[in-house]
Amino acid sequence: MVMEKQDHTANPVILIADDNRGIVRMLGDVLTHAGYWVTAVSTGDEALEVVPKVHPDLILLDVDMPDDSAFEVCRTLKKDSHYADIPVLFVTSRSSQRDIITGFRAGGQDYVTKPYTTAELLARIQTHLALRKAQQKLKVSEARYRELSIRDDLTNFYNTRYLYQTLQGQLDMHRTRPLSVIFMDIDNFKYVVDTYGHLNGSRTIAELADVVRSVLPDGAYAVSYGGDEFVIVLAGYDKEQGMVVADAIRQAIFDARFLVTQDLSIRITVSCGVATSPMDAQTLTELLSCADQALFASKAKGRNTVAAYFPE
Repeated sequence: MVMEKQDHTANPVILIADDNRGIVRMLGDVLTHAGYWVTAVSTGDEALEVVPKVHPDLILLDVDMPDDSAFEVCRTLKKDSHYADIPVLFVTSRSSQRDIITGFRAGGQDYVTKPYTTAELLARIQTHLALRKAQQKLKVSEARYRELSIRDDLTNFYNTRYLYQTLQGQLDMHRTRPLSVIFMDIDNFKYVVDTYGHLNGSRTIAELADVVRSVLPDGAYAVSYGGDEFVIVLAGYDKEQGMVVADAIRQAIFDARFLVTQDLSIRITVSCGVATSPMDAQTLTELLSCADQALFASKAKGRNTVAAYFPE
């Protein structure tokens, strides 16, 4: 009896692995009546084949199957990151301490000894399903927290913490592969703030981030470096290619209109400096310094321009 899970909103799916048809029928009736989807197999090998198809939320694994494979099935599942969090409840008539310890060492979450009452089994199932759900929510929360800790609230670009944690590693891993960075600054941003207010200044930066995202090539990422300054990281891009991307960003911002939702329509421009590793620098701080120097050169040319770093 194999029934594929229809969708992620359906009731929890329980996989029964037991070669005793009578027990499978009895358990199936009990679990179905309790509101669960039920899938059943009769061997350990079948269990491993079915798990990727039905994605069970819990497995009832009979230790006493003829091939005596229950513990190995559990070990195999626990080694796979896709299925390691599925709770496995061993069901058996064996009650020796050795078997129980073996089950827990194999990765099982619980050990249900026959004979058991329906109420006991359902209570154990409910407990382990609730624990799994809580653990999944915790993982999502942790992942979300980690993501928020490396993101800038206003632009949703990465923040400088992420830049300094990752860029040096990229440089070290690919010492001969080019990597360009663009240091970008909004021209005369103080005028925007003084004229339209700090709140509209923040809105302008957020809208600019959307424009930048629309033209960033795949694999590139942007960093909010502070205020109206930004860094674009282009792994695998040499200086000429970095200049092309920088100019595409500059042009897109020049063509855009900002604060339209505030019944305004203003233009802003940016200046960009480009530096490339390994030809200009081999360390993160040196590379950013070179890009910053190129940015100053861009500003000196009259703003709304792009300049590359060249050593004097």
